[in-house]
Amino acid sequence: VFDAFRYNTIDDADMRKTEEMQAALNEGKDLIICPGEYFLNRSLIVKTSDQVILGLGLPSLIAPQDGSPCIRVIANTPGVRIAGIILEAAMMKLTPTTGTKNVDGVRSLIDFGEPEVEDDGDEQNPGVLSDVFTRVGGSNLDRNFVTTDVMVRIHSGNVVGDNLWLWRADRVQLGIDEGPNDPWFPLNHHVEEGECRVQTALEVHGNNVKMYGLFCDHTTENQMVWKGDNGSVSLFQCKFPCDVSSGYGANGYAGYVVDESVTVHSGLAVGIYSNFSQHEVMVPSAIIAPRKDGISFKYPFTVFLNGKGCIEKVLNNEGKAVNKDNKGPARL
Repeated sequence: VFDAFRYNTIDDADMRKTEEMQAALNEGKDLIICPGEYFLNRSLIVKTSDQVILGLGLPSLIAPQDGSPCIRVIANTPGVRIAGIILEAAMMKLTPTTGTKNVDGVRSLIDFGEPEVEDDGDEQNPGVLSDVFTRVGGSNLDRNFVTTDVMVRIHSGNVVGDNLWLWRADRVQLGIDEGPNDPWFPLNHHVEEGECRVQTALEVHGNNVKMYGLFCDHTTENQMVWKGDNGSVSLFQCKFPCDVSSGYGANGYAGYVVDESVTVHSGLAVGIYSNFSQHEVMVPSAIIAPRKDGISFKYPFTVFLNGKGCIEKVLNNEGKAVNKDNKGPARL
């Protein structure tokens, strides 16, 4: 039987595992993590160049319960490679005391680099995130307190992402004796507004960051925000949150946002979908980006999967609307 109380309890064995993993990292060793769930009581800190964290069988690291990330890569640590792991948000029940919280107060599941610390990275020895998956909600039954702010933040330059799925739960496990709240999905609870909260899947602040296969789903504000220069995304898939109210569209949130300060950026094969199941949500534009010569998008499109509302434009004020009468795809 699934023990929800145990899921939110950190015991001595959990703390010992965290200490053992951090001790290995401190010694400059690469870290291979076996299958299983690891409840962290503090962030794992990577501060050695070329260090590797590799998961076998997709182990889950559950974040500390004070909002600290599962992993922080210290700025100016080139060549770090993290692969084959799941990073999961925890129930927030502790005041930050571990000293591993992010200095700007933003909660996350991984910080690659550090806020406001200059770090150009190394073009010849980039950092790598490969087969890294994050989730907010799913197994943890305490849906009202499982949360973070941003799943993945990249502050360092010259980082490569390969196959990242950053997911806020849209459906989660039923509790004992709990019935479903959606007749179409009798084995799950359909996440409702206010549950499993996370604003953004990915924020990129570093320059020369490249993503190959990036999937951002269901967060409650902008799905992805890119502030670094000379970045690129090749294959982007995104589905807007199902459960939000009409205010989501009124606030102008989008699936793919390039900051106005960016001068060079490219997006290739960008697909953004909607299935607003609860309210008539009108999203003004799936993609928001500066109108500059160095900003380019190739093969962007939108699709209305089902539900209510619409996506009014594909990119800024360009492209046709998709809705129940024209499900798309709408392309540019």
